[in-house]
Amino acid sequence: MANFFAEVSKNFQVDTAVLYYYTGVGIKIIIIFALSKLAIAVLNRVVTNLFKLYPKFKLDEKKSGTLVGILKSVIKYVVYMIMGISILDALNIPTQPILATAGLGSIAIGFGAQSLVRDVFNGFFILFEDQYAVGDYITINGVTGTVEDIGLRITRIRAFNGELHIIPNGEIKAVTNASRGNSLAIVDIGVKYEDNHEKALEVLSAVAFAYYENNKDKVAEKPEVLGIIRLGESDVIIRTIVKTQALVHWKVERELRMLIIDAFKKENIEIPYPKRVIVEKRN
Repeated sequence: MANFFAEVSKNFQVDTAVLYYYTGVGIKIIIIFALSKLAIAVLNRVVTNLFKLYPKFKLDEKKSGTLVGILKSVIKYVVYMIMGISILDALNIPTQPILATAGLGSIAIGFGAQSLVRDVFNGFFILFEDQYAVGDYITINGVTGTVEDIGLRITRIRAFNGELHIIPNGEIKAVTNASRGNSLAIVDIGVKYEDNHEKALEVLSAVAFAYYENNKDKVAEKPEVLGIIRLGESDVIIRTIVKTQALVHWKVERELRMLIIDAFKKENIEIPYPKRVIVEKRN
């Protein structure tokens, strides 16, 4: 190794001591970088394994996933900051003046960073107030979708059509969370004015209760046929409501409509469609 450094020093006309010094510095930087990456990986693994025991912490799976994401983000930022300071020390660059300057600079840029601070603080409030968690189906600022990630600064929402919406936490003013508690399936069916509406109500009740008995894993409570809610141009609208488990109400509505159509066909109850009568005047 000494012969190698001597040869390099001779060919490039570099002092051997200087070459030794910068080689040592380079090795230190590589070690610092490798240790930082290793520290992030190890700490991330620790956090993940820790929150696999979420029943012990009385946290549900969604909230523990949200906490894991935020803690991993904090770990990354802290380790990178320590890595940067360590590299500066390895280069013999004094870090105290830089930190002091950073402290003064933070005051100077504080006004410009207000939105960033607001995003971070709001992110913590969202988490600890349990407004929503990863996997929840929510509406924020007119955007509806499933929460994919909650970071210190932003929330990522995947819409039904696949679009990814990235919303700064500081801009979140109101949240509608459809994943908390039961959902409500609403099925409106039109029946002809000429049909027997009492019979239609009986058929709807029979279909709804049979569906409840066969799908108690999806239906939370017994269904209710509210009756006639509106008189349309060509039909009488009858409404049935069913309380379901969270986010399965759309599926329940689709399945109920299919069952109601089949039941109405068997009972000769017609679901009307708009009709127009054209009167032609002849001279």
